[in-house]
Amino acid sequence: MGKRLREPYMNLSLRRFALLFALILIHGCTGKDDASMSQQNAEGNAITQEEDLIVTTLNNIANAESQFSKTIDSPSILRFYTQDYAGVKDGKSQTVKDQEIYLAEVLARINSDEPIGILSRVMNIKATVAGTFGWATYEYEYKVVRSGMLQRYSNGRCTAIFRKQVEAWLIRHEHCSTANPAPFFLTPK
Repeated sequence: MGKRLREPYMNLSLRRFALLFALILIHGCTGKDDASMSQQNAEGNAITQEEDLIVTTLNNIANAESQFSKTIDSPSILRFYTQDYAGVKDGKSQTVKDQEIYLAEVLARINSDEPIGILSRVMNIKATVAGTFGWATYEYEYKVVRSGMLQRYSNGRCTAIFRKQVEAWLIRHEHCSTANPAPFFLTPK
């Protein structure tokens, strides 16, 4: 008689355990993490939504640069930079004004009846956020083609510092170095 009394309770405990185990498996298989996690970086670590927004910002800048010959819209590129932006490109200081001048030069070439194309890409982006500041390291590639001929090619690495303003991450500082296409050798004396 005692054995019969335990069996229903034992089956109930096994059912609860099986149900709990099934729920754990279902949760694990859906890939659902914290609401703050959105995707994974190159190392397989989860990145936050804010870090993802920085990655998206860099990709949007590259896309705006690539579309510039069609849109001829400088503000579509400049909108990603703070007004007090200060950058360094291969040892030379840059401001938003320098970027405006460069885009005006590109626009003049676009309007000179010579077809021009721009390809801008960013790769291997690693973003980090701390409050309203963020930073990212990444690789870039930039090509300008005119009349079917490569006019300018640049690739290298950058570090950018971002400031969150309202809901957007804007570049406050950027330091880029062009990759050296030829090895540098010292000649012995």
